[in-house]
Amino acid sequence: MNPTPPTKQLPAVWAWVCIALGVFLVLIALGVFNDQEAGTNAPLWVVALCGIVFVIGGCMMLTRQNSRLNNLLAGLICLIFAVVGAWVALFAPPAGFSGGIPLLSAEANVTLARWVFGAGAVLSLLLCGYAVRLAQRSRP
Repeated sequence: MNPTPPTKQLPAVWAWVCIALGVFLVLIALGVFNDQEAGTNAPLWVVALCGIVFVIGGCMMLTRQNSRLNNLLAGLICLIFAVVGAWVALFAPPAGFSGGIPLLSAEANVTLARWVFGAGAVLSLLLCGYAVRLAQRSRP
């Protein structure tokens, strides 16, 4: 059995760019950068979670691939995706949805979107479980 071939690693500058973008989003969520004219359809904790995803992604770029830490961070990203998707599916205001299938009513398009986000949340939760199992099996 051949070991996995080494992959070309991205320059560390991209990891730090992701971390900086994530910190910026978290600071927006904390109210450090306050723009009264910018309207959002999501609560600030959702914005903070999205920023945390960027920070975790940057940290994953800095860690060794196929490590226990990397698998756990991947599971955490999937868990955050599941939480955000579940929030959209269950609690997002209908005015925040746009687009959809042209022949369906607006209410039917919102219902369809909620089902799609809910399915994505379930899938992300399953991927989180898979990443945690990989972390349990990997060498320290």
